[in-house]
Amino acid sequence: AKMRDFITKLIVQGLLMLLEDEVEVRCRAADDKLVAACLEAAAKEYSKVVEAETGAKKACKLSLDSATKLPPAPAAGQHGASCLGGVVLACQKGTITIDNTIDSRLHLV
Repeated sequence: AKMRDFITKLIVQGLLMLLEDEVEVRCRAADDKLVAACLEAAAKEYSKVVEAETGAKKACKLSLDSATKLPPAPAAGQHGASCLGGVVLACQKGTITIDNTIDSRLHLV
């Protein structure tokens, strides 16, 4: 339940940066079910925050990006890119992205 809340908040935070009507959410293949379960709650929370802050009604259509996946979690003996989890939000046919992965957040520390 904590991971679900965390992912939902990551999505909402990214949506507030994008302010777009349609956004694709990218995640690791292993997180598909978890992220898909967060989409509806994230869209509702986004609309609620925008209305509370601006008075405007704004909705966003979220979808899981089934074509583009983030790399898998790090593992012993694995070489190449890895990802600890989180999401990347993409809009405008992938030309605009917000990287809200755990990895990107650790780089901020």
